[in-house]
Amino acid sequence: MKTTLNAVAKIAALVLILSLAACAGDSNPIALEPVTPDPESSITQMVSELSADGKVAGPITLFQAVIVQGVPSKVAKKAFEKYDEFKDQVRRTDFIAMVDFTQHSGNKRFYFVNRKSGAVEQWSVAHGEGSDPDNDGIAQYFSNIPDSHMSSLGSYLIQEKYVSSKFGDSMRLDGLEATNNLARDRAVVLHPSTYVKDGKPKQGRSWGCPAIPYAKIQSVITRAQDGTFMYAYGINRRAAVSDWDLIRQWRMVPKALWTNESEDAPIFGE
Repeated sequence: MKTTLNAVAKIAALVLILSLAACAGDSNPIALEPVTPDPESSITQMVSELSADGKVAGPITLFQAVIVQGVPSKVAKKAFEKYDEFKDQVRRTDFIAMVDFTQHSGNKRFYFVNRKSGAVEQWSVAHGEGSDPDNDGIAQYFSNIPDSHMSSLGSYLIQEKYVSSKFGDSMRLDGLEATNNLARDRAVVLHPSTYVKDGKPKQGRSWGCPAIPYAKIQSVITRAQDGTFMYAYGINRRAAVSDWDLIRQWRMVPKALWTNESEDAPIFGE
């Protein structure tokens, strides 16, 4: 049964790749540019398994490479489209980070994509406790409201490194869309945590920060600080219309008095 499901998934992936290639045109918004993985890499092997004769016809595209390594196609498609939209603001282009908040927190749902080779690294990431109030591991509510303790969806730039008094080396985030443009003011940052560790059945919850394992932070800092694109994908079950009034109220409060949603959060998570 498992083999049949894998085969169906591969066929579906191939159909999606071909349909996207057919409609991409010259704008190339969904990462159809070729990548150059090692010929002996697992990426080449996985892509070859999608073809009828077991051979890779032509160059492997970045989109092909990431979805055969487990990045959900809807997440990759949206992230690459948004990357194309904001590419003029992206200063470091070697990597793209993607977060799939539709998955359970026990899954490795943070994807760190090498745009040159197509290689994908995966690890765990936390969501905000306000996004998952019943603590079942599924984030359902997202917001840009200060002190909401919710994660925010949309496009980000991973920015400068700083040292958190609670979590150590971390990175600031700048939100690029109306859904997350208060990330810096809320102090929603990319930081390591003891309550996020690959292999846990359910991760701890932050106050909105995409917290990652300590084992990964230095690698991300080295390769992503100062202008790498990150996209957070999710489905918001909360009516966004009520956000605007609350945000207007918060804008009347001096930002120095806003809750610091990283430093004020519990060091061991929620």
